[in-house]
Amino acid sequence: SAYVVGSLVMFPVTVMIVVTAFTFGPASGFFYSLAGCVLAAMSTYGIGRVLGRDMVGRLSGSRVNRLSRRLARHGVITVGTVRMIPIAPFTVVNLVAGASHLRFRDFVFGTILGMAPGIAAVTLFEQQLESAIKEPGLGSFALLAGLAVAIIAAAVVIKTRLSAKGRNH
Repeated sequence: SAYVVGSLVMFPVTVMIVVTAFTFGPASGFFYSLAGCVLAAMSTYGIGRVLGRDMVGRLSGSRVNRLSRRLARHGVITVGTVRMIPIAPFTVVNLVAGASHLRFRDFVFGTILGMAPGIAAVTLFEQQLESAIKEPGLGSFALLAGLAVAIIAAAVVIKTRLSAKGRNH
């Protein structure tokens, strides 16, 4: 429920994921975060569906109209991609998806596929950060730095590949 409320007030989903991982640990935190993100996404998707394309377009601007067209054409793939490399705030993407012609099933499946890797990375990073604070040492800080580099490198690679793919289309 905290994710749904957070989404309604546009609270950063990454902060909620970190707090969840800190509170419940890595395994439970991962599943609670994923469930919370999916429930929040479904809720704001529904709001976008009710508001309609014109209202959501006015609220979110012209850049989002392009996203709406891509969502309707490529469904699961576009949703998953937007979740991995966020090009707009979580709530805005959900509203636009609801207002577009994107099928609900494709939206939910794309959200799960796109959010799971990021939630796993944030959860692991939070766990290692907590470990490094509790037991400071060269090994724990080296592992923390390694995780940070891996997460940043993965994001850069994904963004570069998606940008190149977008230019080719």
